[in-house]
Amino acid sequence: MVDMQHRLGMKYRDIMDGIAIKNNIDQSSLNADSIVLDCDGTLVRINRSYNACIVETAGRILSSMLGDEWKDFVDEQMILAFRMSGGFNNDVDTTFACILAALAYNDDSNHADVDNARIFAHEIARHADSRGVESVEEYLASIGKAHVVKAAREYTGYPGLVGSSMLATLFDELFYGKELFIAMHGIEPRFNHGRGFIEYDEVVVSKDCLSMLNERFDGKVAIVSGRSRIAAEYALRDLLGYFNLKASVFIEDEDKYVKRNGLRMNVVKPNPYALLKSMKVMNVNNAIVVGDSAEDLIMARSASNDHGYRTYFVGVYGTSIDAEKQKQMFINMGSDAIIENVNLLLRLL
Repeated sequence: MVDMQHRLGMKYRDIMDGIAIKNNIDQSSLNADSIVLDCDGTLVRINRSYNACIVETAGRILSSMLGDEWKDFVDEQMILAFRMSGGFNNDVDTTFACILAALAYNDDSNHADVDNARIFAHEIARHADSRGVESVEEYLASIGKAHVVKAAREYTGYPGLVGSSMLATLFDELFYGKELFIAMHGIEPRFNHGRGFIEYDEVVVSKDCLSMLNERFDGKVAIVSGRSRIAAEYALRDLLGYFNLKASVFIEDEDKYVKRNGLRMNVVKPNPYALLKSMKVMNVNNAIVVGDSAEDLIMARSASNDHGYRTYFVGVYGTSIDAEKQKQMFINMGSDAIIENVNLLLRLL
């Protein structure tokens, strides 16, 4: 506790182990009318599922473009670096950014210097922001690498959808596995005819926690997640019954609908579209928003600052590949409260 207090400084006060709350937030003010929870990294640990799928997808594409020595180029620290920019809630976007980093470095190198290419990837991530891939491409253009971006888009089909984009198709086949991929897209897989990385999702949230949250908020408990509903159902199974599904928004599905219909709108975090939609369905003006990413926090702040809602953000850091770094990010960004594990919500409230 002493060490945690030292790291948090005077801006936060400790409630108990694994929980910190901002000094200027009265704990009773966290008694909002609703609670909205992220899924990946909050309800479900994704280190061996989504993260591993990013590594595998990027590895296969880079191997085909640059050689087998690039198969293990992407690691979890690189994934975290891009995610901490606040613009990479979509894992296909993260995969593409990692691919761009390798290609841009290789453009100036006559040999496979994978270690230095990783350093270069982290430099790119430091220049990324909440615009995600757009900010990465902008930075690469500024250093004379616009031709690399063009070549990468042509080869991968980014940002196209499954069926037209090789990157999107490969990622979904590897993540969902044959049966779920067919259920999701209605087409036969080309690259993976076995099981998917989704099998390695690890549910973190407990049934007791969800039951008590449901009672506490009178059923106004929703999910706002970057994953699809099929993926959420597969991971959470009967736990999904504790959520108001009419008010839950599965952004992968929403984004595919937008792209397929050529709509000019952004529904992906950190855009607050999904959170606003959820709160409107629940007919509430305030909510506790719980998530593990910078995108979640930016989304919650935007709902408050730009749209007249009142949100309190609770950052979850214990599922991260680097919990200390994740915790410090939430401190630096001014999260209202910080918890190690989603199940600590019960003690926080």
